[in-house]
Amino acid sequence: MKTIIVHGGTGSFKSDKDFDEHRRGVEEAVIHGYSILEERNSSEEAVIAAVSKMEENPTFNCGRGSVLNYNGQIEMDAAIMDNNLNAGAVSGLKRVLHPIEVARAVMEQTDHVLLAGAGLEELVKVLEFPRDDALVVPHRYQQWKAELERIERGEKTRFGKSISLARKAQEYHSTCGAVAIDDHGRMVAGTSTGGMSMKSFGRIGDTPIIGAGTYADSFGAVSATGHGEKIMKLTLSRLVAFFMEQYPAQKSVDIALERARYFDCECGLIAIDRYGNIGIGHTSKDMSWAFIKDGHTPVIF
Repeated sequence: MKTIIVHGGTGSFKSDKDFDEHRRGVEEAVIHGYSILEERNSSEEAVIAAVSKMEENPTFNCGRGSVLNYNGQIEMDAAIMDNNLNAGAVSGLKRVLHPIEVARAVMEQTDHVLLAGAGLEELVKVLEFPRDDALVVPHRYQQWKAELERIERGEKTRFGKSISLARKAQEYHSTCGAVAIDDHGRMVAGTSTGGMSMKSFGRIGDTPIIGAGTYADSFGAVSATGHGEKIMKLTLSRLVAFFMEQYPAQKSVDIALERARYFDCECGLIAIDRYGNIGIGHTSKDMSWAFIKDGHTPVIF
């Protein structure tokens, strides 16, 4: 039954090089995650390993490679949840390479589900998570600089409520996520992101919102990526889990995406149900993903 799926975000690839980097990145993540799944038979450890691998890869908008907010800073979100409704999430995290590990600490070492602000900073300090001051990579800085110039020229507004260029700036929503099931039948979902490029300071997206970007229960596990505000309004991950009470993972994803299209929500989903069936789909032009099922050759897009 051992199965793991990863995604590296949705949107539109800018070039063949961009496509190749995402493809290679999700392949490395799923192979690493599955090796942990085989070694430890733990879906939680597998999801953490796969997501951490992508957080280390500057191709993806999570960890090292996260996009910058309006102030030129990185604020990261992450969440993890298992089929027993144990959950942990963080928002606005700074200077930590692996937000998914901090989210797990919230789940396993606190009485809370979501931490942000000073309380989150205190947890990071108390648990001695290593600080990393080299998360800003050159291509993200150049992206931020170009978008700031558009605002200064009046092509974009400060908060982007009605900007024709908004989606062009977000060519690829490269949030990363993973879902897995082990031989014990335990299912886990994990998601990590740098959020929306040029977002307002303090903006919270769908990733750390349980039921929106990340969800798991006794019927399945789901990780979402895409336009965070709309994903939150649709509680998209919980919607997939609801459908998995009746249908296999793929049909559940397909039904949820029909609703997403109706509301013009650019998004992608990966899901796994309690029988080990997988579900993958997206409303965007592209989504990078990969899975390994029962030790077979990885399937990669």
